[in-house]
Amino acid sequence: MNCGLGLDGATGPGEPHPYRLRGTVRGMHYQLPPHAEMKLVTCLRGEVWDVALDLRHGSPTFLQWHAEVLSGSNGQAMLIPRDSPWLASLSDDVDMLYCHSAAYAGQFEAGLNPLDPRLGLAWPLAIQDLSARDRAHPLLNDDFEGVRL
Repeated sequence: MNCGLGLDGATGPGEPHPYRLRGTVRGMHYQLPPHAEMKLVTCLRGEVWDVALDLRHGSPTFLQWHAEVLSGSNGQAMLIPRDSPWLASLSDDVDMLYCHSAAYAGQFEAGLNPLDPRLGLAWPLAIQDLSARDRAHPLLNDDFEGVRL
């Protein structure tokens, strides 16, 4: 499926992502320049708490986050502008659709730990499932100045 975003002249494929357990947390992955990407995220079935975190170097809202509830019934979508998105499933049997503005470039991937206290996230429910990959991302240190886009 092609989402036809046309953002920055690039178009990425739509990728379905199923999550089966309420309390699953996924994400906090982003791509560094020159492969930084925007993501359009929607929930096709179930309900999630979707978060965007401002990682832009020098931004007045650096490390501040914004969250929305996306669900199959509310039909809402969230455009993540080159920040680090992640989600917490609020129900069992969630199906998400992600549309990317750039192709995946693994050598430019980075990530944050969703348990990092510096981020101040107020998860809406207890985390029941967190991948080893997401758990292995380091906590931010005082030297982290953000991503230069």
